[in-house]
Amino acid sequence: MTVFRRFLRDRRRSTLWWLVGVVATVALTVLFYPSVEGQASFDDMTEQMPDAVAELFGLDSTFPMSSPEGFLQSQLFATMLPILLVVFGIGIGARAIGGSEEDGTLELLLANPVTRRRLALERYGTLVVLHVVLMAATAVTTFATGVPVGATDGIPLAWLAAAFVAVLLLGLLHATIAFAVGALTGRRGRAIAVSAAVAVAGYLVEGLAQAADPLQPLQAISPFHWLLERNMLGEGVAWASIVLPLLVTAALLAVAVPAFERRDLR
Repeated sequence: MTVFRRFLRDRRRSTLWWLVGVVATVALTVLFYPSVEGQASFDDMTEQMPDAVAELFGLDSTFPMSSPEGFLQSQLFATMLPILLVVFGIGIGARAIGGSEEDGTLELLLANPVTRRRLALERYGTLVVLHVVLMAATAVTTFATGVPVGATDGIPLAWLAAAFVAVLLLGLLHATIAFAVGALTGRRGRAIAVSAAVAVAGYLVEGLAQAADPLQPLQAISPFHWLLERNMLGEGVAWASIVLPLLVTAALLAVAVPAFERRDLR
């Protein structure tokens, strides 16, 4: 596990700053709930929004923003957390192989008795661990700040945990896309561009499909649709938001690692 530990150590400073930023942002957001609780004006504003906008913000009439389910969904699980996890994942995924190959450090590492498969899998393992650490800190912060202010009242623990897992898998999926493109091309910039394009396209399809009927069939392949199709905090676990990202992630990894083993380094 030498490659795993080294890559983890190399990412410790940037990950620490990510942890500080995400924890502070989540805490401030959740602590704002008492200002929204029971305020009908926020619910009226939601009802006046176009369907496409309301969909992107995870808002609906069943769970208004003044309720714990509607507030956490709209402020965390449908907006801030997915975006932060996707950005975090794309950066690390693009760096894992593509970035190292571009800056010339990958060849030096492979000059040691380390196989390409081991390098790829251990670096991907680091990527997974960093995602779990960031999401675990987010979950703890949400509980620590949400329970005292009533932001988690009435939400089953299993449903809340499932929502965190779904966001984690969304970030990991886009990180895997960046990882796979980097493994296939050896280019960090290309890995960032492709994975960011997939993320933006999926997000736009999910929102615009509410107003453009021709786009609705594309929702089935949008990772953001898998996440936002239902409010898991109030309606229970949406298994598609967990199973589908796992399947796509496993398929991408199954393609990327053998391809990396076969191709010539740049």
